[in-house]
Parts: sequence; structure tokens; C-alpha cells
Amino acid sequence: MVFAILGFSREFLFVNINNQLYKLYYGHSALPLPDSLNFIADIDYSTLYYSKFFLTLLFYAAYLGATLLALRLTIAHKKIIRWTIYIYLLLLILAGLSMLYNYLAHNRLDGDEYTFSRWLLGIAQSPLIAFFMIASSALYRKFQTEQETNF
Repeated sequence: MVFAILGFSREFLFVNINNQLYKLYYGHSALPLPDSLNFIADIDYSTLYYSKFFLTLLFYAAYLGATLLALRLTIAHKKIIRWTIYIYLLLLILAGLSMLYNYLAHNRLDGDEYTFSRWLLGIAQSPLIAFFMIASSALYRKFQTEQETNF
């Protein structure tokens, strides 16, 4: 349920921000802002554009928290939880390095490296890691049980 709420909230917010950015850039838009987001109509293009980076990090942290909560509720293996944190950190570091390279090499924040960075953070902002780690914990438990019975 938490992942569904996070996913809907993220999609709702980013789609409407992108729509407002389109409206500010081109001067028109076919989609009106929902009443709950009318406040973004008063924000200038640059501020709204760069706020998406902050919001991405905020949702990254929310998904990390939800994933850790799901893991703690379903498994008790500290190794699995530790590896989950490593995976999230790796995704963030690789996305950051990709964006940094893009900015230093091309002096811009869009392009192939930006797309790669968004893809990496898209994985982090989904329930995929939680599902994968919960499934992995079942394999880990089986491996632990087999190791104990072999001794």
C-alpha cells in the first residue's frame, strides 16, 4: 500500500510539474493544474525545473525508507538490509557521477547521461528493489538452512 501511495504521489506531482513547465515554456497547455497544485502556477520556470532534482532525492529517500520498512517487517536478516542500503547508495552514486560527467563534459544537464541517471533513479524510486530483496531473503534463508544441516 505504501508503494502504491508513493508511486501515485510521485507520478501525480511530476506529471503536473512537467505540464506547468510546458505551459511556462510554450505559453499554453491543454491540461489545467489540479486545485491541490495551484501554488506551482506562481513559481518561475527555473525554480520549478530545479525543484524536480530536490523532489527526486526526496522520493528516493521515501522509497529507501519504505523498502527498509518492508524488509524489516518481512525478514530479520541484517545482511539483506545492509545490502539493500548498498544498492540504494550505488544507484545514487552512479546517477550522480553520470550527471556530473554530463555537466563537466557537455556543460548541460540533459542528454544520454541524464537519461541513464534518470533510469537508475527510476529503479530506486520503485518497489523493484524491495521485491527483489524480499525474494532474495527467501533464498538466503534456504541457503542458511542447508549450511546448518550440512554441518
